[in-house]
Amino acid sequence: MSKTKEQMIVTEHVLEVRYQASGRFLDVRGYIADHFKSNEMFPHWQIDTNVVQFRDAPKKPEKIGAFVGYKSAGLYTFDPDTRNYFEDKAGQFWRTLSKNQFYTIPEIERFGCRTKAFLNCSETFENINNKLYQKFFSDEFRSLIGEKEQDLQIVVNLNAGKFQLRITCGPIKKNEANNYFNFKSDLFEDTGIFLDIDVYIIKGIQSSKISSLVKEAMTLTWEKIDNISKSVGI
Repeated sequence: MSKTKEQMIVTEHVLEVRYQASGRFLDVRGYIADHFKSNEMFPHWQIDTNVVQFRDAPKKPEKIGAFVGYKSAGLYTFDPDTRNYFEDKAGQFWRTLSKNQFYTIPEIERFGCRTKAFLNCSETFENINNKLYQKFFSDEFRSLIGEKEQDLQIVVNLNAGKFQLRITCGPIKKNEANNYFNFKSDLFEDTGIFLDIDVYIIKGIQSSKISSLVKEAMTLTWEKIDNISKSVGI
């Protein structure tokens, strides 16, 4: 008897805070780079025209990176080992940025936490596609469409308290996940489900609340991932 492959969840997370563009940023890029270096959060940095890039490896980020620019700042992680790694690092990043003495963050226009998740599976792409179709669409709808579906993408926009959500969900063929993520994983050789969840706010955002907003957004994100995974049952 063949052993059923253990389901794993591979994720990529991004915090992005957009604020009003500020020309002053161009005069303090070096100070910001030195500020993060002195706080020992990132060993490598690079100053570009409109942004300072931070990363954990010399040439490109391997697990974590960040950026501070003239109209946005944020942090991203690739395939973190724990569920709270991203929110802990994002909170640390924002607190460090807020404490710098050279650049005051302008008025914030958008807060967003975006997660891309891949749920691997041992079933065929066709079976996964069919399960998603049966779960999210009625028999009447399938009859109305009238043809055999080849591929499926579900996009839903939601209101969740202070947050707005945009959720994209669909089946993934073998090796197709490589097209959606900024890193490589052996699990991407499998079939599975792809989720793209953007949790955001576009008004009334206080800089002092960013760390707590990240935690709230990620709690909501993981609830959606777990609920969809259990509901589809792959």
